[in-house]
Amino acid sequence: MSNDQLVHDLVISGGTVVGPSGESELDVAIDGERISGLHPPGTAGEAKRVIDASGCLVTPGGIDPHVHYAMNFQDLLVTEGPEHTDAAVHGGNTTIVDFAIQDPPTGPMDTIAARKAQFEGNMALDYGLHVILTGDFSFEDIEQVGDVIASGVPTVKTMMTYGWMSDDGRRYGLMCEVAKHGGMSVVHAEDDAIANWLTAKYVREGKTHGAHICEVRGPIVEEAAVRRALFLAERSGSALYILHMAAGSGIQALAEARAKGLPMYGETLSAYLSFTQDDLWDESPVEFDGEVHNARGLLYNNYPTPKFGPDRAACWEAIADDRLQAVGTDHALVKLHDRFHVMGTKVDAMQAGQAAAELRIPVLYSEGVAKGRFSASRWVELIATNPARLLGLPTKGELREGGDADVMIFDPNKQWTVHWQDLHMSEPYSCWDGWELTGKVRSTILRGNVLVDDGNFVGSKTTGRFVERKLDPRVTQTPLDTEFTRASLSGAGVGAAS
Repeated sequence: MSNDQLVHDLVISGGTVVGPSGESELDVAIDGERISGLHPPGTAGEAKRVIDASGCLVTPGGIDPHVHYAMNFQDLLVTEGPEHTDAAVHGGNTTIVDFAIQDPPTGPMDTIAARKAQFEGNMALDYGLHVILTGDFSFEDIEQVGDVIASGVPTVKTMMTYGWMSDDGRRYGLMCEVAKHGGMSVVHAEDDAIANWLTAKYVREGKTHGAHICEVRGPIVEEAAVRRALFLAERSGSALYILHMAAGSGIQALAEARAKGLPMYGETLSAYLSFTQDDLWDESPVEFDGEVHNARGLLYNNYPTPKFGPDRAACWEAIADDRLQAVGTDHALVKLHDRFHVMGTKVDAMQAGQAAAELRIPVLYSEGVAKGRFSASRWVELIATNPARLLGLPTKGELREGGDADVMIFDPNKQWTVHWQDLHMSEPYSCWDGWELTGKVRSTILRGNVLVDDGNFVGSKTTGRFVERKLDPRVTQTPLDTEFTRASLSGAGVGAAS
């Protein structure tokens, strides 16, 4: 049937379609939940609705590979729940990957089932899951890994620090099983013993201000764990995805492994691209519930911690030259009361939790593309295409015929100031409050459903679905196919008009 005989459900016209292979002036036709074609301007045919995207970038919906909603933090506190995921949609995201955290003796399959039940019907956007095996997980838990991967959860995480930490013996055994079934191992890489020793040393010396956390959990803490994880993954034959990398020396260790052709990948966070230890010393006031705390800088902390100026520079360089492949948020929004009264403010406390999902995409555009650090195509790779490719979401992450109609319309010229009052998250603060940004999300479309239209939420906040993921063998194989991160899964890509 010719285009002029077909009445599409939706056509996005007049915009510049951006994908990993370049930019093209194309109209996007959507029918049902899929993209039915990319057409030269004005040739898509009639539509029930036309969105004029003139002057805007039209990109795949963002995929945040690392978030935590309704996370029970070791019975101390719980992060904001899925009912607040509309904030991520305002930020241009259409998919997130959250975590199912095992609490032994509950096994990983039951852990995943419980997490899906918790999220079902409560998410504004599509979601996948990583599973975390914690503590002294058993042989029986490891034996479930094949079923876990087959169920659409192919990324299996362990912790190298904190209360959920597992030892290297279990980690190696788990990685062997993950490799056997074509999955990918995931780690939080900080060396617990070094961090604990340095923390005790600082407390003994009276250096207890919370900003010292960046020193006691500095680059050596991250690099030591990264190198151990890389070694275990190489020996077990497992692909490896290293979460939230902040230390330049850790990034260098990953680059060395990738140079050997190993299927190893890393992400950094928008917070690590924005803040360093210097920011943690900010003593401007934080007000809530009638209280005032002169410790705004502590809100910038996360785990792993932000590092130092050269580390931030290394993160920017690494996402530009592909030593790191993705930018996530580790979004885990904690109430201000809990941050100051439960977590605490000293160097041996656990002050953390990022409120970042809504601002990842515009911050990365403003600080990356608008400032000339990399192209809009690389921006799309970092926020959508690479997370989709690496984490097993083949119908997402790129605008192509037959793919999910997950679309972001982004105004690259919009100048605006971040005010937490204008955001859509559940707590009255943003670490980026007062930042002047270039580029803003205008509209977000999930599977053909317009959720955000010209900055206003107009869709359902419960339309998100669980997405089963299956890793492409080109991601997990050894040696690493280095061209894969640059080429379209479909072989078509942006510019293939139909």
